[in-house]
Amino acid sequence: SINAENDITWCTVSDAEERKCWDLAGNATARSIGPKLQCARGLHALDCMQKIKNGTADAATMYADDVYTAGWCHGLEVAAGESYNGEDGISYYVVALARRSSGDLSLLEMHERSSCHPGIRTTVGWTVPIGFLVNTSQISVNEQCNFPQAVGDFFGYSCVPGVKDPEHDPRGRNPKNLCEACIGDDNDRHICANGPQERHFGESGALRCVAENLGDVAFVKHTTVFENMQGKNQESWALDLELEDLKLLCPDGREAGLSDHLRCHLAAVPGNAVVVRLEDKCRVYKFLKRVEMAFGNTTQGFSLFSSLTYGGHDLMFSDATQKLLRVLGGYRSWLGPSYTTVLQAFECEGELY
Repeated sequence: SINAENDITWCTVSDAEERKCWDLAGNATARSIGPKLQCARGLHALDCMQKIKNGTADAATMYADDVYTAGWCHGLEVAAGESYNGEDGISYYVVALARRSSGDLSLLEMHERSSCHPGIRTTVGWTVPIGFLVNTSQISVNEQCNFPQAVGDFFGYSCVPGVKDPEHDPRGRNPKNLCEACIGDDNDRHICANGPQERHFGESGALRCVAENLGDVAFVKHTTVFENMQGKNQESWALDLELEDLKLLCPDGREAGLSDHLRCHLAAVPGNAVVVRLEDKCRVYKFLKRVEMAFGNTTQGFSLFSSLTYGGHDLMFSDATQKLLRVLGGYRSWLGPSYTTVLQAFECEGELY
């Protein structure tokens, strides 16, 4: 191109994503959609943040918690966000689920209770619930910023799959009680493993943990219960469970029905968003709108929101994206107040910086 400094360089984090990026570049050029797209390869989200900050890349799509790090620690902004329902940028709500029979449960008095988490260091299973408990002054974290220790001291026992894995527990000191509600596989192996061999792993595993009376509360997505009930999950624990057996626990200490997630949730977690430098916000958004109009909901030829032909998932954009939304405010306006507040609880942790 004659004017190379107007090119937009996209930071990709896998071979498949880079292939899709170059395909988009070629298709955009063929349709005379400018500016010209270039594709660069980053190692991971943090590497892409640094490349965008120093100008060797201009844009990358990132998960919500990476968007927070990009904004808070690197001064970057958001040009567009993914919408999965065509209306807003909320991906899902994190809710606290309990059995209806446990009468005196309150999210404001969880000390010594038992808890079921989809996994360590996950948004649903860790960041949101633990951030909530820190922000409501129920958990206090020591100067060493040791969250697992604080969580183990707080709950009576829990299942947090992966909490004893070497990458999350290099010194082997994370509390044992964070694995006590885990059950492993049929042969009692892989207890507390960070994967499906642990039958209490993931959202459906956390639901099972509460269904089997091994935990008082499960932290899950608002859709988890409906995805596992009424015959959708054929395992015996799910078939025995009735919707009326369960309730939501609300942040104000009250309880609500299972479909009341709009008013009774710990956080509304936003979809992925495109991270840029502030001065490129408008330029990148306009380019994305042009390519979305050309390739957004195409059935033949190149498709912006499909990764099938590249043998991957969610390359450049989530496959579930229905449309891209313009982000008028700063990165916090995309993340929303409930999710931003939860992430602030972890600011003493190294990985945010």
